[in-house]
Amino acid sequence: MNDSKKDTGVSDAFAKRVRRHVGGRVRDYYAIVSPGFEACTRQELITLGIGKSDIRVSTGGVTFRGRFVDCQRANLHLRTATRILMRIDTFTATNPRQLEKHCASIPWELYLIEGTCPEIKVHSQRSRLYHSDVVARAVKEAIAGRWDVSPQSPSAEFPQTVFMRLSEDRVTLSLDSSGAPLYKRGLKQGAARAPLRESLAAAMLMCAGYDSRRPLVDPLCGSGTLSIEAAMMAKGMAPGSLRNFAFMGWPAFREPQWSFLKREAEADAKAFDRPPVHASDLDAAACGKLSGIISDNGLSDAVTVTVKDFFDCEAGQYENGPGLVAINPPYGIRIGSAHQAADLFQRICRHLKAAFTGWDVALIAPEKSLLQTVPFACRQVPMRHGGLRLTLLLGTVGSAPTGREKTGKREM
Repeated sequence: MNDSKKDTGVSDAFAKRVRRHVGGRVRDYYAIVSPGFEACTRQELITLGIGKSDIRVSTGGVTFRGRFVDCQRANLHLRTATRILMRIDTFTATNPRQLEKHCASIPWELYLIEGTCPEIKVHSQRSRLYHSDVVARAVKEAIAGRWDVSPQSPSAEFPQTVFMRLSEDRVTLSLDSSGAPLYKRGLKQGAARAPLRESLAAAMLMCAGYDSRRPLVDPLCGSGTLSIEAAMMAKGMAPGSLRNFAFMGWPAFREPQWSFLKREAEADAKAFDRPPVHASDLDAAACGKLSGIISDNGLSDAVTVTVKDFFDCEAGQYENGPGLVAINPPYGIRIGSAHQAADLFQRICRHLKAAFTGWDVALIAPEKSLLQTVPFACRQVPMRHGGLRLTLLLGTVGSAPTGREKTGKREM
């Protein structure tokens, strides 16, 4: 047998190993989610065809069983998750030698392109292996030794990250399939001041029961995150359709399969004769930038952008109402003092009561002390953003306030 046939035989055998152990194998994947919105991600996974019995919800994440194609589809479609990890192994280790020995036995060539030197992220809790640097070095050396390269080798085209979670001497080893956080959709260029993360905006709309058959008004749109997310949801546009993912650098990745998944997503796209999403802001520059993003990404049929003061917005200006008013008001560094933020929040609530009776509202409250000032009944969903503890208020304008209404206990 000549060398070319030998090479082909080796390649075919390796491809079969990859398909058997990674591509076709049913395994656990873990979607990281902002605490409080796990139920949204669970419902998204069910919509994607993952069986209810294959989904487990915990605080800050949702585990689901599936194949590599399900992982790709989840990265492409999930709006409320931050990233998706592929579980590789779970084992016990009480010292660096045990850790490195076990990690060296893992067939890394099935998960990473030969020569890849991934970043290692370590979280240790109640474990004898509590020095993150020692753990990371042991794992890097184990991976590097698999193909005789330096653990300081440069990253591959698609940078890879291995997550190590150590709890009571049990090690859970995972490979990040997403790369950049999933809330980075690929539509916006440059950073806005204190923007709402896209994953939180999507969760906010889902919790409010957003329905594109009714108008959505985003009257303090700023950089337009809520409006863009609503438009993508209305049009059926997959949130990951404009970006790359870490799994594209895995040996199991196949471009034809990925292209099929993207075509499958595009087939569900909708078009509108009249935009169901209405964005407005007093900041003309912000509106101009948002208009450019909307135009550049094929969302013009779903969103209108107007330079307008919030206090000039009224229900009668929007057809097919009542609908949903979604507001992420200025607070923190965007407005100045806590007193100014509180005053603006209360003025917003009064205007909603006067101008949007009968409309549903999704409103972020920056301080718990403000909840008692809301002049209509609402339920509260705790949320975190940029280190801040906020409260999402969901209700209908005109309903009588009943005092503090709490959400039910989170699903575990």
